[in-house]
Amino acid sequence: MLVWRWLFLLQFFVLLSAYTYLGLAPHPEDSIPTFNDKLMHFSGYFVAAFSISFAFPWWSFWWRAIFLTLYSIAIEVGQHFMPPRTFDVFDIYANTSGVLVGLLLLTLFGMKAQWFKTLLHLRQK
Repeated sequence: MLVWRWLFLLQFFVLLSAYTYLGLAPHPEDSIPTFNDKLMHFSGYFVAAFSISFAFPWWSFWWRAIFLTLYSIAIEVGQHFMPPRTFDVFDIYANTSGVLVGLLLLTLFGMKAQWFKTLLHLRQK
């Protein structure tokens, strides 16, 4: 099971790398089409909540939420210094909402489905 743990960590850091690139690129629309900015922020951080939960299942709900929220704030602050990008507090709200909804859904899955909780906490035997 150790291989799975490393894969979970790898997918999380690949996701962070992609989000950092897209968050700080001058024209991210060249890399990925946009349709609804706030929905994309929400859904991206919803996915990030799942990603961090598989990578670091032993972190508490709040540590995962704080980490991803601070990461999203750092990206928004970085955008302020990367013209033509701009800081947008509503992006932070959408990101945080996605994180919280994703983590709440994961918590509910873990409470209701033992197989899912077991999947989250794969360990080497």
